[in-house]
Amino acid sequence: MQRLRFHLALIAAKCSIILIKMLGRNASHNPGAIALKICPKFMELAPKAPKVICVTGTNGKTTVANLLTDALVSDSKKVVSNRLGSNIVPGCTTNLINSLNIWGKCVVDATVYEVDERASRLILPYLKPDFLVVNNLFRDSLKRNGHPDYIFNILNTYCPDNTKLILNADELCSSQLKPNNDRVFFGIGKQETDLTKSINLIADYSFCPECGEVLDYDYLRYHHIGYAKCNKCGFHSHDADYLATTIDRENNTLTVMVNGEEQKYPLISDITFNIYNELSVISTLLELGYSYEDAYKLVSQIKVPDSRFNQDEINGVPVIQVLSKGQNSVSSSRAFDYVSEEKGNKVVILAMDDRHDRKKSVEYIGWIYDVDYEFFKRDSIKQIIAAGPRCYDHKVRLLLAGVDESIIHTCFEEVDSVELINWEEIDSVYILYDVYTYDLSCQIKEKVIKHLEGAK
Repeated sequence: MQRLRFHLALIAAKCSIILIKMLGRNASHNPGAIALKICPKFMELAPKAPKVICVTGTNGKTTVANLLTDALVSDSKKVVSNRLGSNIVPGCTTNLINSLNIWGKCVVDATVYEVDERASRLILPYLKPDFLVVNNLFRDSLKRNGHPDYIFNILNTYCPDNTKLILNADELCSSQLKPNNDRVFFGIGKQETDLTKSINLIADYSFCPECGEVLDYDYLRYHHIGYAKCNKCGFHSHDADYLATTIDRENNTLTVMVNGEEQKYPLISDITFNIYNELSVISTLLELGYSYEDAYKLVSQIKVPDSRFNQDEINGVPVIQVLSKGQNSVSSSRAFDYVSEEKGNKVVILAMDDRHDRKKSVEYIGWIYDVDYEFFKRDSIKQIIAAGPRCYDHKVRLLLAGVDESIIHTCFEEVDSVELINWEEIDSVYILYDVYTYDLSCQIKEKVIKHLEGAK
């Protein structure tokens, strides 16, 4: 009976994919929901690909899953992934459906799943992944994810015991997952710009998980990312199996130490959090059995998705879109830090409100008080335009950070923010947006480009 329900669910879901795509929609969520309605055990019963790779964590999972998919496709592998971001149970079920033919036979070499970390308890036990990549566990939306320890416990409980984990050695929370599983670690060695004390408002892991003593850091990159040690009991961060030793931003190369030998790769992004994303992809490819030469070739052919970072230059003026994940203080702080460190005079447009929450709920604004708006207190930032329904909340936070009120502007409609730009004093335009305002950021960018092209 279960097999009959499975096949009926598969046929119904396949038909729904055709119909939904005829309507011009993505068919990334509803087919899975239909299959699960007919056969609740669909994910458990469905045949799996020869290689099943899941990617989860607070920040970077979409980027890593997409980069990894692109790399495998470049190697002529037949791969399906939920790259459109449907990363909860129905979306992952749809991805599984796409890996099967109408008869229920798997027709792909590998499946890559971006898995929402909170929903992982309903996904990982049934997919039984060969590899689970976890980039980090940071503080996220309070009303959705609570505290990183809560998410840690979900992953630690529901990740299968025979899954191999690929973990960030520099991130103290996720690196402690599943100690009895087969695990490998990636990380970035000490760099000249590293600190020993956190300058961020959020630094959740300051105490030794073994004895409770305050941790020391040999080096600290941001928040609690770095190499920690306990002087009392000897606890320390994991040593990386894949250690980035040299980041050459001028020549765009990344040197990785593997088994005592240096491997040099193209640097696909010079932003630190994207270097971690690239490292996780390199580690996964090597764990899949690729040689250095083949991994190098594949990494050379991939790039960070445009929906996460995009840059154009119009008449000598860079126009840059940077994802600044709303209700996520760490993601936003990373974006703010990156923008503040870039050269030249800048205008920053903040289009970060959670449009998804506007429709069905109320956005919890407390998260903005955990974001390091203090990074914007720089002489090189000539204008900050807070746009969207929460623009005045952002202005209050900027004032509390000590930003000069004369450079802060507000605009209730995001796209109208372009009209407030003082073009005479800027060298570049930065548009910071939320996951759900990417389309609005593209409209802002289009309007900026039209102005710059008309000003030629």
